[in-house]
Amino acid sequence: MAENVIAGDLVGIEWSVDEVEGNFAVIKGCKTVGIPEENPEYRDRTSLDSPGRTREYGVGLTEVSELTLSCFYSAELYEQALAFKASGVPVFFRVKLPMIGDQATNGDVFAYKAFVNPSIPAVDQDGDLMTDLKLRPTGLINWTKGA
Repeated sequence: MAENVIAGDLVGIEWSVDEVEGNFAVIKGCKTVGIPEENPEYRDRTSLDSPGRTREYGVGLTEVSELTLSCFYSAELYEQALAFKASGVPVFFRVKLPMIGDQATNGDVFAYKAFVNPSIPAVDQDGDLMTDLKLRPTGLINWTKGA
């Protein structure tokens, strides 16, 4: 199993204003890999005729968690993130995993859309200045199995 472990530094994370293949660009200086978590809501559907005085639940909407991508600061990155924020529309993100096991063409790919809000977190005198890309995903998280 150890041969199928994927090191974080082998993963690519890209963004684009649309889903067109040639428009995706690597987020330069990104230190974190971010794939949002999906958290389904379970609605209480208990009624007076629920069996054995036991609560019953049904699946409701799914919440997609917020996440933060931590990147080394550059004016170019911050400017692009501010432009995405100002546009008021979600940005397309793509997380590309390297090939593992019997995959011969490409690795798995996760894709999602998110609103971007850049910020500069506090840094100590001996730390590196960073840009946090705070993401609020919207819609589905898509997964394509590598081939």
